[in-house]
Amino acid sequence: MAIKNALVTGVAGFIGSNLLDYLLEKTDWQVHGIDNLSTGNRKNIAGQMNDRRFTFSVMSVSDLASLQGYDYVFHLAALPRIQPSFEYINEHIEANLNQSIHLIELMIKEEHFPRLVYSGSSAIYGTPQQIPTPENEKVDCLSPYAFQKYEVERYLDLISTRYPLDYVTLRYFNPYGPRSFNPDNPFNAYSSVVGIFLNRLKKGDPLLVTGTGAQRRDFIHVQDLAKANYCAAIHPERINTAFNIGFGSTLSILDLAKMISDEYEMIPEREGEAEITFADTTKAREVLGWEPEYQLETYLKKEVATINE
Repeated sequence: MAIKNALVTGVAGFIGSNLLDYLLEKTDWQVHGIDNLSTGNRKNIAGQMNDRRFTFSVMSVSDLASLQGYDYVFHLAALPRIQPSFEYINEHIEANLNQSIHLIELMIKEEHFPRLVYSGSSAIYGTPQQIPTPENEKVDCLSPYAFQKYEVERYLDLISTRYPLDYVTLRYFNPYGPRSFNPDNPFNAYSSVVGIFLNRLKKGDPLLVTGTGAQRRDFIHVQDLAKANYCAAIHPERINTAFNIGFGSTLSILDLAKMISDEYEMIPEREGEAEITFADTTKAREVLGWEPEYQLETYLKKEVATINE
């Protein structure tokens, strides 16, 4: 059995650590993970540190000097979320754009092109016109974060016209699941409102619902995201395209809050966020053979029951 050698950036984060778990469940993967721990947490990967198929380095993507030896690069390293990207603009450009470009430049310099599975975002659609939203929806970035994510997609498209890049972009919708909220760092990359609400329930605090709570989201479990990364990596052909990775359903934030707690408060609306996200996942199902499995309601019932014990 041929060993698959992979680099996972942002491995100590929410999605990165769950992807690590998923890959190491397979017997033919060797993984090197890097994380500068600005938003990641060593605790997330503690359970894998004794696995000889996993090595870990505390470093930023920009510190990488070579990609030789890797067959796959899963690029998950990123800085926080929509709201902080308005205030810390240069930091987000460095983390979300420049570090991605560094990976591309290493490939060109070394003439070595491992498959790059890039963690994109459904935020690039803004408030979409087509519901459910397909990949050919008009791009309408409502935040610097969304724009940076889209910039990387465009660089991949453009550079691939001159060099043999081999990439897949996964446009995540609204991830949730284990490790989605780090209480020591509330701006953890890809933090989910699900994790934030559950953390407030655990502390005995009321849930905070922005605006009217009518904004709707397509929630996708992190294990389904990990599987999507895996399917993108092992696809037998070079496809150089983007896929929506959502569950394919939608729920209002207010209804989500009510599923978790009767104690909630309304707070002012925040700028730069979409009114609705709702993925058309037809392309991922047909091309990658990927199907989401985890139901949000089942997850919430278990988590709420555990907290209320």
